[in-house]
Amino acid sequence: MTTVLLDAYDSFTFNLYQYLRKAGADVQVFRNDKITLDEVKALAPRNIVLSPGPGHPREDPGICYEVLAHYQGRVPILGVCLGQQMMYEHYGGTVAYAGEIQHGKTGTITHDAQGVYRGIEQLFPVTRYHSLAADPATLPACLEVNSWTPNGVVMGVRHRTLTVEGVQFHPESILSENGLAMFRNFLQLDGGTWAQNPGARDADDMANHYPGLQLQLESKKPEGGGDILTRIFRQRQRDVARQKLVPGRTLADLERLVNDLRVAPEPIDFAQRLRAAAAGGRRVAVLGEIKRASPSRGDICVAANAAALGARYARAGVAAVSVLTEPTWFKGSVDDLRDVRQVLDKLELRPAVLRKEFVFDRYQIAEARAAGADSVLLIVKMLSTAQLRALLAYARALRMEPLVEVNSADEMRVALELGAAVVGVNNRNLRTFDVDIATTAQLAAAVPPDVVLVALSGIASPADAATYAGLGVSGVLVGEALMRADDKEAFVAALQGAFGSA
Repeated sequence: MTTVLLDAYDSFTFNLYQYLRKAGADVQVFRNDKITLDEVKALAPRNIVLSPGPGHPREDPGICYEVLAHYQGRVPILGVCLGQQMMYEHYGGTVAYAGEIQHGKTGTITHDAQGVYRGIEQLFPVTRYHSLAADPATLPACLEVNSWTPNGVVMGVRHRTLTVEGVQFHPESILSENGLAMFRNFLQLDGGTWAQNPGARDADDMANHYPGLQLQLESKKPEGGGDILTRIFRQRQRDVARQKLVPGRTLADLERLVNDLRVAPEPIDFAQRLRAAAAGGRRVAVLGEIKRASPSRGDICVAANAAALGARYARAGVAAVSVLTEPTWFKGSVDDLRDVRQVLDKLELRPAVLRKEFVFDRYQIAEARAAGADSVLLIVKMLSTAQLRALLAYARALRMEPLVEVNSADEMRVALELGAAVVGVNNRNLRTFDVDIATTAQLAAAVPPDVVLVALSGIASPADAATYAGLGVSGVLVGEALMRADDKEAFVAALQGAFGSA
């Protein structure tokens, strides 16, 4: 069946045609003012694509609005750039000056992982050619924003019930990643409603929700608004977006390093390493953390040498070394992770290496594996179920079993339903940074015996660790207290024997 591509006199229509054909479509192209609605009907299109073009969406639209009115709810419709703007105006929104002029410029976007974005990584590079954009203040009730820039410019919209979706950028540009995958997602749609396409759009499983005008306002203010987790997350989004644009360090580059060139040293089984150290509940598996600073405590030991600490922790007998790699608040780096792994590789029986980070993108997992990590932290509080499921699967594909962090009964339920093998209960609320070491005890009963349970944060002494005796807790992660301990070997030994003294 035919894909009808309505051309708004734009050179990118050639690229669109090529991408759609490569994605498997039988495409017929028509100038949007050289064909009638009746002629389109005669073609019995399976789906319709509205092309990019110059000018405002109300200037010289040809039959595009007629096509939208007739085919909405009948067949899938995709709008690109100007085509997406036409959709926005068609449903009652206003297209206005975007606040910036983009002509062949590349940047990153966040999306909701639904519709054309199913299975697409976050913060991937896209190419933009526009000065106009959908005004979010006029968002029609029937539409939702499906993607946006770091400063809140709308990069796409989707109808809430009909298979009508658009993007502001150019997925068909050579500088945009994932364009072909997006077109394949579109071509898989069948019929005019999301209800006819199970799994294509799930309102309860969106990875991200558009933060709206508030994000645009905050982007014009000094940094500092929002709770601590939100501030860290936004900064890490910017950091990762920049890193992904570095030549030779894209996600594809990292995957090639890991999968094809095998530069990453062999991982060990993180869950099994913790079980062995716990000795069937007779001892405590200690995860020693390298943490130079934190938002709640400020500087702890800024001059700390990660490799030297990792070696010392290993001599003390820790089951795992947790390396904080967040640079702004915790003053860590991926280089710390790599240095620790390299020094531990000299040992016959080394500890596992955990990347402790605010992970939201496959890029961070591939980066961790390339640096030698055996596990990565996934925080339920900051991920949708869809994101968590996808990141769990991706980490396992790279032979890493993640440590899944929870802070509430609901988060524990999500972690267990998704099959987490190692669950860490954070005694610290990441939004307020308040600590309650009873949090682990309150949630421990929900954990089946085949899942490794670890207590995270707020453990300052062996007496704190002893409170978890008999509750099914296998390990404790200790950061600041171990960083400050003069005799780290004695401190680790006391932690390991805490259950015997309980």
